[in-house]
Amino acid sequence: MLPKLTIPPSEAPKPIDGYGLPDAPQLDWSFVSEQMAAARYYWISTADTDDADAPQPHVAPLWGVWRGDRVYFDGSPQTRWARNLADHPAIAVHPPDAENVVIIEGVARLLSDAELSAAEWAELDGAYAAKYGTQGSPRWVVEPRLVLAWAGVNLGTMTRWRFE
Repeated sequence: MLPKLTIPPSEAPKPIDGYGLPDAPQLDWSFVSEQMAAARYYWISTADTDDADAPQPHVAPLWGVWRGDRVYFDGSPQTRWARNLADHPAIAVHPPDAENVVIIEGVARLLSDAELSAAEWAELDGAYAAKYGTQGSPRWVVEPRLVLAWAGVNLGTMTRWRFE
């Protein structure tokens, strides 16, 4: 199994005048985990590197599962997002809810067969099949670097976690 993800201490976001941001963290990690686990799908954002002077952003909704405080997803290596990630693994991931927000910025990578035992692959594939009613193997994993979250329409609960 992948090493257990150590959740860093929560912190307040950087202050921005006029945004009503808190000066102390307002949410705990359970909010992030609950929102990510409940999501039917996730939006991802990548960027191509074909033109270093003007990288083109790309967004796509993907099926995936939340396990062990990480998001796993599947898709063809021929898709634009997969080609982007092969060249530049930076990614942003979030569920579609615009009121209970979680934004994960990190690095996506393909899992190797050896990283998980047969039982762990079966559990991950089973979770995917149970969620979507179809076979699939979420071979991509996102290692978070920064997570932002807030509850409700105002930003007064915004909290962040910075991973090393």
